Amino acid sequence: MNTKSEFARFHPTVQFIYFSSVIFFAMFIREPFFIGISLIFSMTYAIYSGRKKALRALLLFILPMFILIAVINPLFNHAGVTILFYLPDGNPFTMESLIYGSVSGGIFSCTMLWCICLRYIMTSDRIIYLFGRITPKLSLLISMILRFIPKLSSHFREVRNARKNIGRDITDGNFRERIANGVRIVSAVIQWAMENSVDTADSLESRGYGLAGRTSFSLFAFEMRDIVILLIISVGDVGILWGYFSGGLEFDYFPIISEIKLNVPLATVYVILCAVPLVSDIAEDMKWKYTESKI
Repeated sequence: MNTKSEFARFHPTVQFIYFSSVIFFAMFIREPFFIGISLIFSMTYAIYSGRKKALRALLLFILPMFILIAVINPLFNHAGVTILFYLPDGNPFTMESLIYGSVSGGIFSCTMLWCICLRYIMTSDRIIYLFGRITPKLSLLISMILRFIPKLSSHFREVRNARKNIGRDITDGNFRERIANGVRIVSAVIQWAMENSVDTADSLESRGYGLAGRTSFSLFAFEMRDIVILLIISVGDVGILWGYFSGGLEFDYFPIISEIKLNVPLATVYVILCAVPLVSDIAEDMKWKYTESKI
């Protein structure tokens, strides 16, 4: 858990409802202004909470995927009336398809950024708390995956660094030796993973996991601030859903781009919804700095 994040200290139910809402809206809203709102706040909060890790993911994965989606779409989708030029195969390259590809890249980007934020906030213990009684096996599986991936990556780096020190890395030797070194590294990591899974299974069995009548303990409790934030999220969800089903978020890209008619009240509601974790973190940081200045 990101201990510097105030939103990470809220109740897991509040966090799960919030991220489910913003990820759902990020995936299905096609209005470009609202996509921009989601993209700005998801990117800002991911960088604010994840710092260098989030920035690295943004530059190395999300930004290239955004550009790739934006460029590939007009190469295969030739709908639209505004022809910019013709491709070598004779198909038109239209402005509408280029804009739609950029919007699709924005949808992908803000969805992935909200998932990154979710990864920083929703830890394995919170997932088990939420779904342990409903689907204990699934919750355990998800929590183990979230915990296992960084451990596997860390162990892979350890094995590779150890073999690099003795000249047996995947960059050492000729082509055949590099392949052999890579196989040995992967083999060592897989063997460690299998031994770790057996140890985990034995530990769970010894603790009585899955037995009928087994009790559980958690430190999570609903507080007044959780209720307030949950009310804000609920009002925001209802407002956005009302706007979506009433046609306030409809937008067409083909055959021509629709005129953007901004619904200011609906946009304000969406801004407030997307800004909830960022505002809570910034407010707590300002409060902490103000307290420090009085000491």
